[in-house]
Amino acid sequence: MSAAAAIEPVSPGTAAFDEYIKVFEEVFPEDAAAAREFLSRYAAYPSYRGLIARVEGSCVGMVFGVEAFRGNWWVERVVEQVGEDHRALQDAFCLVDLGVLAPWRGQGIGQLLHDAALAAQPHPRAVLSTQVANTGAQGFYLRNGWRIIHPGFVFLEGRVPYCVLARDLPANGGLRA
Repeated sequence: MSAAAAIEPVSPGTAAFDEYIKVFEEVFPEDAAAAREFLSRYAAYPSYRGLIARVEGSCVGMVFGVEAFRGNWWVERVVEQVGEDHRALQDAFCLVDLGVLAPWRGQGIGQLLHDAALAAQPHPRAVLSTQVANTGAQGFYLRNGWRIIHPGFVFLEGRVPYCVLARDLPANGGLRA
């Protein structure tokens, strides 16, 4: 089953950004307390690409990413594990978070968000991380051409381990629908 979803850009200071935050908080409850600051900080990067998915006017999913640049907290943690010269981190887009509200999962919305986020960025590679225990997310990414480049480590003490995945993109830097 596939829901008819509309994908649209999102930026701070809009009503859509508040909806984006609410979806993030529901999908990633462990990070809800810092959601507004976290999402606003990433949205300030020049390479930021944020999108929401709407079904019948309601925001049901979100995705965002930025260029994988040195100095970015996530990139620095990954560099510690795979090395700064790892090909996956060279001229790459970092797909930071992708989430769909539980009632809307399994309807193709995550796929639409994934493809739209990658299609709009200019880099030849993309990287991301997902929880080691989240085999559903890993399966989704593996089916979409991602490969595991690190089997798992803890980004923050006391939190669950994450594996790191990478993907080469077509020569144009993104995907074409």
